[in-house]
Parts: sequence; structure tokens; C-alpha cells
Amino acid sequence: MPIFFLRKLTFFLVIGDYLVINLLYFLGIYFFLDERDMHVQSTYITQFLLLNFSWYIISKFVKLYDNAYLKESPEHFSAFTKSILTYIFFVFFYINLFYSNKIGFDFSLRYLTLITLCMGLNRVVLLLLRKRYRFRMSRAVNTVLIGKNSFAKSIFSRKEIRAAMGVRGYYSFTKLNDRGKYLGDISNFMQDLEDGWIDNIILCDDSMSRHLYDRIITGAEQKMVRIYFVPGFRYINSGSNEIAVIQGFPFMKLMPEPLTNPVKQFVKRSFDIVFSLLVIVFVLSWLFPLVALIIKLESKGPVFFVQKRSGLNNKTFNCLKFRSMRVNEVADLVTATKNDARITRFGAFMRKTSIDELPQFFNVLAGQMSVVGPRPHMISQTEQYATITRKYMLRHMVKPGITGWAQVMGARGEIFSDADMQNRIEKDIWYIQHWSVFLDLKIIFLTFYNVVKGDEQAY
Repeated sequence: MPIFFLRKLTFFLVIGDYLVINLLYFLGIYFFLDERDMHVQSTYITQFLLLNFSWYIISKFVKLYDNAYLKESPEHFSAFTKSILTYIFFVFFYINLFYSNKIGFDFSLRYLTLITLCMGLNRVVLLLLRKRYRFRMSRAVNTVLIGKNSFAKSIFSRKEIRAAMGVRGYYSFTKLNDRGKYLGDISNFMQDLEDGWIDNIILCDDSMSRHLYDRIITGAEQKMVRIYFVPGFRYINSGSNEIAVIQGFPFMKLMPEPLTNPVKQFVKRSFDIVFSLLVIVFVLSWLFPLVALIIKLESKGPVFFVQKRSGLNNKTFNCLKFRSMRVNEVADLVTATKNDARITRFGAFMRKTSIDELPQFFNVLAGQMSVVGPRPHMISQTEQYATITRKYMLRHMVKPGITGWAQVMGARGEIFSDADMQNRIEKDIWYIQHWSVFLDLKIIFLTFYNVVKGDEQAY
């Protein structure tokens, strides 16, 4: 919510101003003018166009809405004062020129006083919310700079920028006696990175060696830390980087993440809720009793298999499945293999048709999973591959899914080598970088297609 509000602050200001301008004028004409003044009411569309167009020109000329998130309150109210005074002058001129015999001075004074108060109050409320959310974000996010150059100095010189980005300080390549924002050298950085309190790093000074650069990137990726570069950073490649403008400062982001956009997050979450409810109501409501009965008749044990899995930000959650194996002591350590003796006959059918995964729609409804995303791994797998598979931990930067791009592209089932896992991770990262609603729909379609066609890797 704080990020969404801050990004849409300009939108809220614009909508609020135009609502005040039009609603108050319409109510004033409708309720306070006599029936004799029907001419004024009949030309309301003309007045509407003139009032709105005049405010648009004035606000553009004064740059009232420019940099609404960055512009500090005194600067913003200064621009607002210039805009409203110019608007008052225009409205008096317009009314006296065309409607001096119909609209009195009292009506004009009431209207202009009310819009000034309402617009001013709207700004007070929105800017107070901005201040509150800025503070919350600065407390919630920890951003550090690597190297101190002219770009870094420009960030430290702006208090509001530091607060909004949660900048805690900078690390240098050698030990310094610098006071204030100096956090230590690179060895201190690596230790702080390992401690897990850093959320974002900005690489400012590219005088470091390639070996040190690779060490920083690898360490940050293992801790799911987002990486930014200043423009012109010499080690940045031309791959999937994207331009990110944060608080008016341009950066290059190492890995594009469409789902960091609050609107896209809302769209994906809304789809997850609707889709999972449809499955639960129209499929699981009648399928669950049948599956539960067969499971209980075939083997002893619970209907559900509940397992700890790695979720968003590598936080564990209880992943639900219909139990497809006989109860065994190594279920949390050993993945299923071809012709696995632990799998029951009905369990083999469920795994082949992915019916065993259907209870995970309750995980989706609870917000622990998404319909589409990287498949959640067992905790033992995460611990095993986190340090030996490049970019492995980045898959935890989005919610895990019931199905995913890797699965529909054939990268599912048993892991025979580290290369198999690397192939799966590359497809998971590709999905994170290229997410869209249409990609999710494509993956869901391919999932159903593979179930109908039959997947040799499903066992």
C-alpha cells in the first residue's frame, strides 16, 4: 500500500483538484441560483470546459503536479498558491465578462473560497500521508551504496531522497576514517550481507576489480538482495537489465521484476483469488470426498501430505498435497523417483494427472502461493542447492506456484545432476523477468495440455 500510494500521489492530487472544481461549481449553480437563471444552467457544458481548461493550462504553466512525490511541502504549497491565485483571477474575469447579470459576487466568492479550502485540505491530507509512508518505507527498507563518488554524494546531499530510499550509508574499497554514513570496507559489507539486513545495494564506483564485482553480485543474489548500478557502470552487461527511476535518480537494475509494480501485484493476486475459488468450489467440493475415500481405503495415514517448503523471501510454509505415498520417514528428504516403491497405485495416478497438487489452491487462497510461479522446493533442496547453483535464491523473490514455466517446458520431476537444477532455475528466473498476465494464461493452458497429453516426467 505505501509504495502504491506514493507512486500514484500525482494521480490522487489531479483527481482531487478536478473533482473539487467541477463538483462545487455544479452544486453551486444547481442549489444557489434562482430559476430565472436557467441560461446559466443551460450553458454549463461551456462553463465546465472553460473552468477545466483554464486549470489545466495554469497547473501546467506553474508545474503544479511535477515531481509530486519528491517536491517538499513548502515548494508544493508555493506552486499551489500561484495556481489558485491565477485561477481566482480568471474565474472573476470570466464570470464578470459573461454572467455579470446572472451570477453575483457572493456566489463567486463562496465558490472560490470553497475550492481553495478543499484543494488545500486535500493537499494537507495527501502530503501528511506521504510523510507517514516515507517514514514507514525508510524504516522497512535498507539500502546501501558501494563506493563513494559524485553520484553517491548527490544522494547523501538530499535528506528526503535518503529517507525515501532507506539509504543507511556506504561501503568503500579501503578503510576510511569518514564519519557519518561510512559503514566500513568491503569485508564489513560481506559480513553485513551475510547477516541479512541489507535489502538493496547501489553500485556507484566501478573502480573495483572484476573479481570483487563478481563476489559482490554472487553474495547479493544468494541473499535475494536487489542490485542497482549508476548510469555508465562499466561492468554492467547488456542482457536483461532495465532502467529504473527511483526518486528522480536514474539507475540500471540488474534484474527486471515486473511484479514489483503494485498494480501488477494487485492484478496477479486478484487472478489468484478468483481462479483458486473457482477450483475449490467447482472441482474440489465434489472431488475431495472421492479422493479422500480412495486414499484411506488404499493405505493407512492422513488424506493430506503437509510438507514445509520454501516460499516468498525464502520463508517456509506448509504446502498441502493429497498423500500419494505410503507414510515414510524420508518424505521430507528424498524426492520421488521413477518406479518409487513408496508411491501407491492411486498415488501414481494422482501424480500423473497432477490431482495431488489440487489442495495447494488453499495455499493460493491464503496468499502463500500463486497459481503460476516457480515450484516450491523442499527445505532440504533449498539448503543443498542454494550455494552450488547460480541465482538459485532469486526464485524466492516471487511467490511459488502450483505450476510454472519450468514445469511446462519439461524441467520437472527428478533431478539427476546439478545441470538439471541449473536448467530449472534459469527458466524460473526467465519467468520472473518476463511476467505478464498473458504468460500466466499460457502456462495454465500448457499445464492442462500436458495433463491431457501425458508427461513422461510426471511420476
